[in-house]
Amino acid sequence: MTSSLVHRVLAPGRRIRNRLLHVGRRVAYRLGYRCRTADAARLSVILPSYARPRNIDLILSAVVACDFVSEIIVTNNNPDVPLEQFIHVHDPRIRIIHQPRRTPASVRFDLSRAAAEHWILAIDDDVFPSARQVRELFRRLVAAPQAVHGYGGEVWGDPPAKATYRAVRRPRGTVAVDTLMWAFAYTRDHVETYFDMLDQLGIENTELKSSEDVPLSYAGSGPALIHGAGHMCRCPSDSEPEVATWMRPGFFEHRLELVARCRTIQAARSSKISTPCDR
Repeated sequence: MTSSLVHRVLAPGRRIRNRLLHVGRRVAYRLGYRCRTADAARLSVILPSYARPRNIDLILSAVVACDFVSEIIVTNNNPDVPLEQFIHVHDPRIRIIHQPRRTPASVRFDLSRAAAEHWILAIDDDVFPSARQVRELFRRLVAAPQAVHGYGGEVWGDPPAKATYRAVRRPRGTVAVDTLMWAFAYTRDHVETYFDMLDQLGIENTELKSSEDVPLSYAGSGPALIHGAGHMCRCPSDSEPEVATWMRPGFFEHRLELVARCRTIQAARSSKISTPCDR
C-alpha cells in the first residue's frame, strides 16, 4: 500500500480517536484533574494556529490542566479565521493574539522574546501532547537547559543529505537529533541565539515561511534532544498535501540547505566557546 492510501484508510479512525481524546480531557479537567511539578519554575506555552483552528481547543484541553504553566499564548496567524469560535476551553492564562495579516509560524519566536517565563514550550497545531507529556518535556528542559528539547526529530547524516535523512518519531529514552519536529522546549537564551543565527544566515524571521524549527534546533550547546514520552497523538491532516507544509514542493530542499548552514554556524560557535583565550 502507498503512504497516501494508508493515510486514507487510517484517517477516519484517527479523527474518531482525537474526538474521544478531546472529550476525555475536557471531562477530566472539569472533574479537577491537574498535572503538577514540585519545581518552582514556570512555563510559557505558545500555540500557533493557521489552517487547523479546530485543533487548538484539543491542545488547550491538555495545557490548561498543567498548573506549572503561567501563560498560554495562542497566535492566530490567519486573520480570515474567527479563532474564538473554535475555542471552548476558558482559562485566564489564555491570551489570543490576532495577526493583522497571514503570518508564518516563525512569529512564535518574536512572541517568545516577550514571554513571561524563561522556560518556553511551542507546540505545532497538528500534535496533541497530554498534560503528562508536557510536564515531561518541561522537566527535561529544566534538567538540561543547554539543549533544545522535543518529542520527535530528524537525522540528516554527515554531510546532510536527503539520501541519509531519517525521522525519529518514537525514541526509546533520550536521543540526539539534528532537527526537531512537533513541539519545541527552549529558553529565552535559545531565542536570542536563534535570532543571532538568522542574522548570520542573512534571513529575516518573517521570511521563514517554513523550517523555522531548524535554526532553533541548532540554538543550543550541542545537539537537540528528543525524549520518549509515550504515544504522541497527531492530526490526520499532517499528511494532507493541501494542509501539511512539509508536503509542499521544495520543502525538503530548503530544509536541507538550512540544516547544512546552521550546522556550520553552530560548529563555529562551539569552537569559539571551547577555544581558550590567548594570555
